[in-house]
Amino acid sequence: MTRRADLALLLICVVWGTTFALLREALRVLTPAELVAYRFTLAAVFLIAVNVPRLRTLRWSWVRDGVWIGIWLAVGYLAQVMGLRTVSPSRSAFITSMSIAIVPFIAFLALRTRPVLGESLGVLLAVAGLVLFSADAGFSLHGGEIWTLACAAAFAIQIVVTHVVGQRSPAVPLSVFQTLVGAAAGWMLVAAGGGPVTRAHDIPWAILLYLSIVATAGVILLQTWALARTSSVKAGVLYATEPIFAAIFAVSFFGDRMTPRELIGAGLILAGVVVSELWRPWSASRARRLARGSLSGAPAPEADRRGAPGPG
Repeated sequence: MTRRADLALLLICVVWGTTFALLREALRVLTPAELVAYRFTLAAVFLIAVNVPRLRTLRWSWVRDGVWIGIWLAVGYLAQVMGLRTVSPSRSAFITSMSIAIVPFIAFLALRTRPVLGESLGVLLAVAGLVLFSADAGFSLHGGEIWTLACAAAFAIQIVVTHVVGQRSPAVPLSVFQTLVGAAAGWMLVAAGGGPVTRAHDIPWAILLYLSIVATAGVILLQTWALARTSSVKAGVLYATEPIFAAIFAVSFFGDRMTPRELIGAGLILAGVVVSELWRPWSASRARRLARGSLSGAPAPEADRRGAPGPG
């Protein structure tokens, strides 16, 4: 089950990787606030329409959990929008991706759980890879960067909260109320800006439908299911692959090229994913081999016979 959840999170990163060029096109017509509002509204309508039988019976705890996740999701998106007023999209993407370094601290503070050694190594490799991959983005602590750092923190909290509440509440109602809260937050931002400014016939509806149904409704539903079945720290490492898939999409469809530094950064990110994925099974297999050796009466290693600590 854990392996399927991890594969689901990788699939989410693939979908996210296809959205950057589409978001760029949509933002040529829509304001950032309008994009958030329309995107989450259409996502909520779609999720409700296809899940009516599952929503006929709701528990208050499901509603509460979904709204709780949705608040952090909305805070993240709104902080990102505020940051995009003064920072470039590449710098925003880089700072937002640093949520993977925040997740272990949030998990420890909220759950008192410490990442295993493999997850810690995976986080370090992924962060190093992201720094190389996004070296041109730059970083400084001004207004826009602080807003975007708040966005990264909100997304890190959302990952941990979803991991917790997803184990006690079904994914469908959680996803529906997440999108409803996101839509409400988006329309509040639109209202604060004086209302919608883009005419309906100017909206790129094909792009918006893809972003809403596939990259929002589908992703949130899959993410909610998967985060309940894998560790939040490992999820953060897997999310670091998003810029790799974005670069592959740009290379494949827009003729962009990856620099040697970006290739090295991508390699480090993938190494972090491999380490975090394989460390626990490798450790468990090693422990079983050692246990079988001790039960079979195999001679102790030379170091043990000398009284020095053996492998453990």
